[in-house]
Amino acid sequence: MRILYLCADQGIPILGRHGCSTHVRETCRALRAAGHEVTILASQKGRDQQLGQDLPIVEVKPLRLRRLGYDLRNAWHNFPFFRRAREIVEQEGTDAIYERFSLYSLAGTWLAKRYALPRIVEVNAFLTVEQRDKLHFLKIAGVVERYIVRSAPALVVVSQPLMDTLVELGVDPARIHIMPMAVDVSHFRPNREGAAGIRRKWNLEGRYVVGYVGSLSGWHGISLLHDMAKLMRRQRRDFAIFVVGGEKGQIERHRQRVAREGLGEHLVFAGSVPYQEVPDHICAMDVALVPDTNFWTCPTKIFEYQASGVPAIAPKYPAVLGAIGDGEEGLLFEPRDVSGSVACILRLADDPELRRAMGERARRRVVGTHSWQHNIATIIALYAQMGCDGDGPRPQHGRRPQRSCEKGAES
Repeated sequence: MRILYLCADQGIPILGRHGCSTHVRETCRALRAAGHEVTILASQKGRDQQLGQDLPIVEVKPLRLRRLGYDLRNAWHNFPFFRRAREIVEQEGTDAIYERFSLYSLAGTWLAKRYALPRIVEVNAFLTVEQRDKLHFLKIAGVVERYIVRSAPALVVVSQPLMDTLVELGVDPARIHIMPMAVDVSHFRPNREGAAGIRRKWNLEGRYVVGYVGSLSGWHGISLLHDMAKLMRRQRRDFAIFVVGGEKGQIERHRQRVAREGLGEHLVFAGSVPYQEVPDHICAMDVALVPDTNFWTCPTKIFEYQASGVPAIAPKYPAVLGAIGDGEEGLLFEPRDVSGSVACILRLADDPELRRAMGERARRRVVGTHSWQHNIATIIALYAQMGCDGDGPRPQHGRRPQRSCEKGAES
């Protein structure tokens, strides 16, 4: 099939180091590896060209006029984004649309209706909740959000809470499919040699290393790491909480706080590293941590930890419970319970054999159920249910085709 991947979210650089950026790239790579042609239409291409030399990315830059306001900038972006999408459909031909749900983004809905294209919408979060502090017209944004999800013939979500919320918004549960995050199991894998180099670089040799990989956004619970370090320091000194990721300004603020609190020996901020180097950094960790997350989220980092053979310690949110067996592939604690998280960390501190066994079980689990190939099989099966196998006629020269994928026209 020829698939047009739509990502109108202005905060996702496709060639970037954010987890959402990785999710877009790896989904498209897996589709291409399965024999499908994929074109990505995005609002922000990103700068790290090495991350996407194999991916065809078309960029539609959004307006940056601050006086328009956040809502209007996102709403207005529909028009140039839709025009460019229409050009791709008419000039290159498209069999199906795969769309990452984005705030105020109606272009996918318009495109599917105009050309009767089968369409899957991937919902990773409700952006009216996640970005409510930026919105001036929250009710309008909510109306658009409901319209987008209700009009989609098929939706994939990363967790049961997201599915439950969609049903509350009036979406037929038969059109919703749970598809957790995934990981490149050939890229993330155990690597002792790479781990040793990272430990030497950051003076972590001989210490119990508790790691975190990801952005330093507030909802990830990064501030809790400071509290964890203070509490752990009362019981032992041979540890380091190793934080990989984050923007320069965020890292500097945390390092300043570390200095004020006298935690420099125990809380190490490495900053952002190239995607190619992330696996070695994870392998340098004895255990890996998810300090906090949104209740609906299924963090990609969990599967990256597991694929690397490192046991994870994470809060008991619904999606996390579906990814980690407590006591099997890692340990779980009550959300935002600092003492509970520290108890989990210390439980594994002096038991390397238990850590090894948990890491091996985690690797086996993620290879079996959370590879990108597993997710792509789900996506292709959904298109097949919509009657689309890629053999139907493609739009040419601005004409609306009569397609055999009739279910796609229901959008």
